[in-house]
Amino acid sequence: MTAPAARSFRIVCPPAQVPLVEDLLRAQGYGFDPEPFSPWCRRLTEEPRPLGGSLAAFFGLIYIQDRSSMLPPLALAPEAGAAVLDMCASPGSKTGFLAQLVGPHGLVVGNEPNHTRLATLRQNLFTLNLVNAVTCSHPGEALPLPDGSWTRIQLDPPCSGWGTVERNPSVLKLWQGDKVKPLIGIQRRLLAEAARLLAPGGRVVFSTCTTNVHENEAQVLYARDELGLELVPLDPPPGFVFADPELPGCEGTLRVDPERSGAQGFFIACLRKPGPRGTDNDAGPLAACPPLPDADRVR
Repeated sequence: MTAPAARSFRIVCPPAQVPLVEDLLRAQGYGFDPEPFSPWCRRLTEEPRPLGGSLAAFFGLIYIQDRSSMLPPLALAPEAGAAVLDMCASPGSKTGFLAQLVGPHGLVVGNEPNHTRLATLRQNLFTLNLVNAVTCSHPGEALPLPDGSWTRIQLDPPCSGWGTVERNPSVLKLWQGDKVKPLIGIQRRLLAEAARLLAPGGRVVFSTCTTNVHENEAQVLYARDELGLELVPLDPPPGFVFADPELPGCEGTLRVDPERSGAQGFFIACLRKPGPRGTDNDAGPLAACPPLPDADRVR
């Protein structure tokens, strides 16, 4: 049975204020249910007017985001106080979630090569009051950063977007045949740069919003065979239905079934740089989401 598509959003505030944000939304007639995979995420059940026009959105207390797009930061699972690099950050959906997860004593660096999209990224982070996220603008495949300087990297590269076809029907016509080849090349260069920047034991979460096997499983095998990265199996989070990987050797990646999940088609893989540092990364990072931290830890 096909699950009905529904609007989803994140609550963006200190944990002690979450009930107040929920009350503000209910006072304007919005209904919502908690998502089972994260205490920050909600799914709309009643939307009397566009959620983007709500008071909660105006004050930067919520962020509207497809539920599949929420998974990569949870897969990366940065610790409180961690430093994270987001290589292709705009519009900031994942950057902002990462900033929430690392907390006020952590740091997220969001890189966006396109200056127009950089403005969007900065505006979104500003609206959400996420002062622990900073931005820069460099080619993602040639970042001016030292080798082995990061233990957590988010890589959501440019892709064909086939998983968004319900919302953007033109993507299947726009990205076909030889037109996809440049994207595949860019993704491989970005993966190679992520491998260079990773410290031993560090991990990168590679994700796309496409269903194209050449941009998904084939890239995981490239990272394993050509870049020497190891695939870290991910535990499927609740609330989604996942399809089997389309290539052998990619067990433990997540391919969101869009129809049965009521969400965008999405692909997520976690890759680890071999080495003695950060051996705790051997366990699948997308397990049960930890509870909200104590309020006094995030003020």
